Amino acid sequence: MLESAVLESVKTELPPCCLRIFEDKFVLVGTYELDKPTGNRTGSLDVYNDSLNLLSSYHCYGAILDLKLSPFDSTLALTAHSTGNVTVWKINYDVTNDEIKIDQLTNLQVFDSEVLITSLHFSPLDKNLVLVTNTIGEAATIDITTGLVEFTFDKPDESYSRIETKSYDVQGNSHKAIEAIPEIFTSQHSLECWTGEFGHLQPLQNVIFTGGDDATIIAHDLRSKDMIWSNGRIHSAGVVGIKASTETFRTNHPTSIITGSYDDHIRSIDLRMFGEDSIYPGTNTPALKTRESNLSGGVWRFSERPNSSKDQLLVCCMYNGAKVIDINDQEPDNEDKYFQEIAYLKKGHDSMCYGGDWGNKFIVTCSFYDNSLQKWNLE
Repeated sequence: MLESAVLESVKTELPPCCLRIFEDKFVLVGTYELDKPTGNRTGSLDVYNDSLNLLSSYHCYGAILDLKLSPFDSTLALTAHSTGNVTVWKINYDVTNDEIKIDQLTNLQVFDSEVLITSLHFSPLDKNLVLVTNTIGEAATIDITTGLVEFTFDKPDESYSRIETKSYDVQGNSHKAIEAIPEIFTSQHSLECWTGEFGHLQPLQNVIFTGGDDATIIAHDLRSKDMIWSNGRIHSAGVVGIKASTETFRTNHPTSIITGSYDDHIRSIDLRMFGEDSIYPGTNTPALKTRESNLSGGVWRFSERPNSSKDQLLVCCMYNGAKVIDINDQEPDNEDKYFQEIAYLKKGHDSMCYGGDWGNKFIVTCSFYDNSLQKWNLE
C-alpha cells in the first residue's frame, strides 16, 4: 500500500496535542508545552485555515490535553487542561467574510490545579453533561452550566457572567474560575485514567466506559456512579482509546466497543456476556468475543469517518503515524480481514501522533515532539 500524500503541512510553535476540524474550513489545535526548569505546563488554542495558515492563537495558562466541539452546537468548544480546569470557548464564524474569532467564555475548575485532565467527552443525549478523566485515576461528570437554572446556550457569555468565580492558585499565579463540582465514579483506576466514552445506543445509553494506564477498562453506571463491569486481562498495556457504537457508526452492533491500547492493538469487544442486551456484572468477567489487530503503534485516539455508510476510523498510532482502518463486520469470523488498513501517513509524523480529525473534505493529524501538523486524504 502506498503512503497517502500530504496536501499541506506546517510546523506549529508549540507541540500539538489534539485538534478538531470546524466547518471543513478551519482547524483548531490544542498545544502543550512543559517548562522543564519549573515543571509548569502552558499551552494555546491555535486556529488555522484549510491551507494550514495560522490565523490566531489564544494563550492558556494550562496545557491543553483534549479539545472537543459540542454535538449540539459546533460553535461551543471545550478544552481540557493540565491545571485541573476545563475552558469554555465560543466560536464566532462570519460566513459572509469567511472570518473566524474565538471568545473565551469562562474556566471551570473541576479538580485540584495539580491534576491533569486527560480527556473530555460531551454526552450524546444531554447538552449540559460532560465526562472528564484525570491523571489520578478518576472519571467524573460535570454540568457545564454548573446548575444555573436560567442558563441559556443562546447567550452563554451572559449566563456565565451571572455565576460567581473564585481565585485559584495555579503554578504560582492566581487565576479566576467557576467551581464545577465533579460527580466522581466510585471505581477508580489504579494509575492514570486516560480516556472515557459515553454509551450511545441502547442498552448502553446509561453506561460510561473508561480506560486507564492499569490496562483496565471499566463500565460505570451513569446514574448510580457505581461499577458495572471491569476487565484488566483483555489488554496487556494501558487502555487509551475507546469508541462506542453510535447512530452513524456500527449501528448494528450496539453492545460492542472499539478500544485502543499502548500494546499496539485495536480491538472490538462484544459485551453481550449475558443475554442479548445486558452486561454481566463483575470484575474480569470475560467478554463474549474479542477481535484484535496489531497496528505497530500505540492506538491512542479514534475519529469516525463522517457522513459515510462505511464503518471506518482514523486512528492515531503514536510512534507509527496515523492510519485509516475499515472494520469488516460483514465477515466477523475472518480474523485476518476484520480490521483492514486502507490508508496511512507516517512521513512527517516522526514522533508521537496524538491528535487527528476526519472532516468531509480532508483529514488532519498532528505529532507532538516534531511540532508537525499535516493535512491529507485517503487517496
